[in-house]
Order: sequence, then C-alpha cells, then structure tokens
Amino acid sequence: MVLLIIIVHEFGHLGAALYFKWNTGKIVIYPFGGCCKFDERINRSLKEELIILLCGPFVQIILYYIMGYLTTKGFMTYRNFSIFKNYHYTLLLFNLIPIYPLDGGRILNIFFNYLLPFKRGNKVVIIISVFIILIAMFFYKSLNFTMMSILIMSELLIYFKRQNFLYNRMLLERYIGNFNFKKLRKIKSKDNMYKDCRHVIFYKNKYITEKSYLKERFKVIK
Repeated sequence: MVLLIIIVHEFGHLGAALYFKWNTGKIVIYPFGGCCKFDERINRSLKEELIILLCGPFVQIILYYIMGYLTTKGFMTYRNFSIFKNYHYTLLLFNLIPIYPLDGGRILNIFFNYLLPFKRGNKVVIIISVFIILIAMFFYKSLNFTMMSILIMSELLIYFKRQNFLYNRMLLERYIGNFNFKKLRKIKSKDNMYKDCRHVIFYKNKYITEKSYLKERFKVIK
C-alpha cells in the first residue's frame, strides 16, 4: 500500500512535468516517500514548478477517493481501506511539512524565491528546515523518526553545499540562453538577482542590463 501511494504520488509530479516538457531524470524511493529528480534548467517558471509540486498530492488524493469507491463496490475490505487511509494521510501530511527536500519545503522554497532574491530565499528555507527538524527531533524521539530526520538532514546538507554552484548555474543559463521574464527589477548587487525576473544591475558606477553584466562576468567563455 505504501509503495502504491508513493509511486502514484511521484507519477503525479512526473505527469505534470511532462506536460510542461521538462527534462525528466529519475524517481528515487525513500523510506518516507519518493522524489522526482529532473535534469532541467533552474530558470524555469516558478508557476510551472509550483503546479508540478502540487500535482503529486493532488493525484494521491484522487487515488484515495478511487480506493474508497472500490471499497464500496466490494473490491477492498473496509479493514484494508482503513489501513490504506492511515498510510495515505500519514504520507500526505508528512510530505507537506515545510522541510526541504519534502514537497512542503519545495513549495516554501518557491514562495521565498518569489519574495526574495534567489540566494537569500534558499538560505531562509534551509534555516527554517533545520529549525523544524531540530524541534521535531526534540519532541519525537522514536528510532524511525530519528533515522528519517538524519536522512532528510543529509539531503539538506547537500543542498546547502550546492548553493554557490546553483547560483552560478542560474547565471550561466541566463548568459547562454534567452529568457523572457516579464518582471523587471533594479538591483545594486548581483547577489540580489531573483529567479523569475530580469534585472538592471548597478555595476562600475552605472546601471547596465543583465545581459551586459553576464557578458562581462563570463567573457572568458568562448
């Protein structure tokens, strides 16, 4: 039952990603859930990313109602449906906790990437995630929860270590490709660049376009 819920949930993410023509990677199954990994540009639309994230829980909820309907038709016993129901709500609610890399943490990341510059928004999500994990570990001292927390913390540590790489990759993507972001922001530092915006940047005592700045930054690249 748990495996069925996880697979359907992840295929909800995958189906939405295919609809938006994202480059799919692989699905990783963890003891507490799964994760769809995409080989995709960082500069994709925040709206697309949010829809992809929400489609996982949405499809899982649809599965729950399908199983409930099958139970009323006699294809599943009420006892087994009760077990399925407990697994469904446990995995759904756990996955929506605002801790990265859970879906709740990724949704929180989109929210802060919308409100704050890319680098700062990611740091805020990491801090919130660590804070919630430490509080949860203090109140829930079971072995299973501790093991899951350690696994999540290890993923969070990898994400923290990759921050500079992710930011430079975002800039390089913008230098190489053409992105038609609707929003325009005036910023005084390259570190204040937003994920879903184009910019004019204060550089060498004057404001220049984002493309001009990136051309200067990556001028050694042929």
